[in-house]
Amino acid sequence: MGLEVVVKDVLARGGEEADRIRQEGTDEAKGIIAGAEKTARQIVEEKRAQIAEQIERRKNREISSANLEVKRAILNAKKELLDRVYDKAIEILASLSESEREKIIKQLLESQTDSTQVFSNENDESLVKRISSLEYGGTIPCSGGVMLENEDGTVLRDLTFDSLLKNVRDRSLKQLVQILSV
Repeated sequence: MGLEVVVKDVLARGGEEADRIRQEGTDEAKGIIAGAEKTARQIVEEKRAQIAEQIERRKNREISSANLEVKRAILNAKKELLDRVYDKAIEILASLSESEREKIIKQLLESQTDSTQVFSNENDESLVKRISSLEYGGTIPCSGGVMLENEDGTVLRDLTFDSLLKNVRDRSLKQLVQILSV
């Protein structure tokens, strides 16, 4: 019977040792699984944050692009409106009565004292010759106004309606661009 007790004792200790090893294995496996789950959660959260950041960047790019398109459309509409106003102003100036044209041309001529020759369109030739003491240099293609030249021909002042209105339109476009760029 002594041997049976020893065998039982060895078997009991072996069983306890096996249970302890199994428990350690189970605990270690649970720890590994818990660590893996934690790592997986961290990876998922990092990916979510990266995706949210990418979405936000793309949204901001799309909004910026849309804002730029709106600004371009507004600028184009305002430019088109300025062009129509310019064309209408040229049309109105070209159709002024002779007395109104005379008044404007006199004012343009008064502002220039160093000129010796004057040019105008064909319609205003007789008017300019009548009101100006400058030598008449000939006709030029324009809707009205005058072009003045100094004695040696080095200075040419373009005071035609076309040129004066173009300068106003160009300044207006620059102001529009500055306003829309803010």
